[in-house]
Amino acid sequence: MSDRRLARYAGTLACFLALATPTPQAAAQPRAWPAEPITLVVPYAPGGTTDRLAREYADYLREHLKQPVLVQNRPGASTNIGSDYVVKSKPDGYTFLVGIDGLATNQATGPVPPFDPTKDLAPISLLTRVPCLVAAGPKFKGGDAADLIKLARTDPEKYSISSASLILQVGMLNRGSEMRLSHIPYKGGAQAAADAMGGQVDLVIANVPVLASFVRSGKLRALAVTSGKRSDAFPDTPTMLESGMSKSDFSNWYGVFGPKGTPPEVVERMAALSRDFVRDPVINKRLSDEGYQLESSTPQALAELIARDAHTASEFVKANPGLFKQ
Repeated sequence: MSDRRLARYAGTLACFLALATPTPQAAAQPRAWPAEPITLVVPYAPGGTTDRLAREYADYLREHLKQPVLVQNRPGASTNIGSDYVVKSKPDGYTFLVGIDGLATNQATGPVPPFDPTKDLAPISLLTRVPCLVAAGPKFKGGDAADLIKLARTDPEKYSISSASLILQVGMLNRGSEMRLSHIPYKGGAQAAADAMGGQVDLVIANVPVLASFVRSGKLRALAVTSGKRSDAFPDTPTMLESGMSKSDFSNWYGVFGPKGTPPEVVERMAALSRDFVRDPVINKRLSDEGYQLESSTPQALAELIARDAHTASEFVKANPGLFKQ
């Protein structure tokens, strides 16, 4: 082979090798998200409002992201255990939390979380608001909300009310009605409802979706709904204002969060998927019939909601220290 042909061959081989060998920059390119299964953490036991919402949301993400989405229940400490797990997770876009308003209120009402939700989580989007029902079990012999108020004022702390650690909500109920119910917290709404039906406690306060089937079957009696207007699921049940229980109203909210440092592009994609989720007509109708009021938000709006609710809870606890036992 002549020197000229040899040089031409060597040059062609060098070009081929350069094209075939990835550059350091190309080798460092991350895989497109998502490239592996996603974990959705629920800080409550299975069977409650949060779990129901999370599983519907997981199905939607699974369909649109073409990756497995695993729902993992980590209940306890008024949602702090599951939330703290996500806070400590790697911020790689594969672990998310279906968080509730307890993220904002636990700092004031207890148990105090070992993290700062305003600094240690990446807000993504609101998913829904859900009002509560105050319902009576067979142990409570009063007929309606007026009977409850009269009896509970006469014998403070004689009557018990269970909840999925809705500490602030029970405090607001007691304050608005000027009564004192003894609060028994549980790890999930389904457990709280079961003990009300079984007579271990007199009453239960839980989200409408948790109690709906039990009220409709006659196992529990709805006394009042905590929203400003009557629930579409229970149009014959009065609001707390109508029943004389309180001059205020409240609903619980649920949103999706990642660990602090979750990549911005992942937060943006998840926020867009969340908006589409709440707008899906089939999903919206199905969950609305169960008592959910689907609503999305921007990450910034969710961050502002946490800060605002944290301030409100702190001020309420300071003004009513006797309602809360730390």
